[in-house]
Amino acid sequence: MEPAFLGGKLAPSLVAPLVKKLFVTDGPGAGLVGRPVRLTRLVSFRGEQRTLGEKGVRGLAGRLVAGSPDSPGEPPFPRDEETAVADALAARLLALGDLDTDDVQEVRLGHGELAARLRQQAGAGAGTGLSAGAGHFLDSATEWSCLHILEFFTRRSTFVARTLVAQTRGQAGLIAKVDEPITRVPRPDARDTAFERRYLRHVAEQHNRVTIHGIDLRDSLDAWPLEVACLSPELLPGPEGLTDAQAHGVTVTASLLAEHEQDGALAVLRRFREHPDLAVRRQLAGTWGRFEAREYATEVLDHLDRANLFLTCTTSAQYAVLAGMRPWTG
Repeated sequence: MEPAFLGGKLAPSLVAPLVKKLFVTDGPGAGLVGRPVRLTRLVSFRGEQRTLGEKGVRGLAGRLVAGSPDSPGEPPFPRDEETAVADALAARLLALGDLDTDDVQEVRLGHGELAARLRQQAGAGAGTGLSAGAGHFLDSATEWSCLHILEFFTRRSTFVARTLVAQTRGQAGLIAKVDEPITRVPRPDARDTAFERRYLRHVAEQHNRVTIHGIDLRDSLDAWPLEVACLSPELLPGPEGLTDAQAHGVTVTASLLAEHEQDGALAVLRRFREHPDLAVRRQLAGTWGRFEAREYATEVLDHLDRANLFLTCTTSAQYAVLAGMRPWTG
């Protein structure tokens, strides 16, 4: 049966007055400071304000169902099922008193969800054994009644005020839930500042000293001012008495000093040109690009033991010098 046709069968002029009798009426101002009203307190067939018993609810359901077959057009279900449909509808309407919700919640959920909850609360026995047409009418009549029930809730004098209270409380609760993790988690800028301070201490602890290879300062100060910590190639030792690792360290240091003092650095490296250690010889060969190509080749490279050693040329000047050197073979 089409919903529009069913709407004609269940005219609002018939449904609305019957639905209104299911609930008690409150005086103006009731509930303004309290919580939304539980359905068990609103229905007229429960509690201290009971004005309608279960028999009365069944009478209302019977009047609602009885009005449909008498309407013009095709009956929605056989007349001999009228009592069964009325009993099932009454069972669902009585289930209103068993729902553990309030009017604000039900309006928020909608009439379809309310009808589903009434069907579930009434149990599977309500409406069993009905024909397809009667079952469809029962479900549609339940939803139609729920629609008028929710409309009745919204028309009550205290509903709007209590809805605003509930909405305000809900917003306050939402704000509290959002603020809670914010208060637990530090602000990003605070974390950045804390990290920068920790990193500053870490850098100061890890890099607060400079190691210069080849220099052994005995009985010296624990700390040196930066302006007097500059190293001159003249302070670097020769290969005599050094281990291979120490000799390699001296050549590395002299190579770095060549950027500012080429003459002094070349004088140091010249003293290591006959050193047998492969690491020292590789350091000397790899330092070619820091000096004038021909002078370094004459002073250092031509004197190196070339076993397991290779030379890299990166400039045209180096290629020209290489052509005049003795053959570079491993």
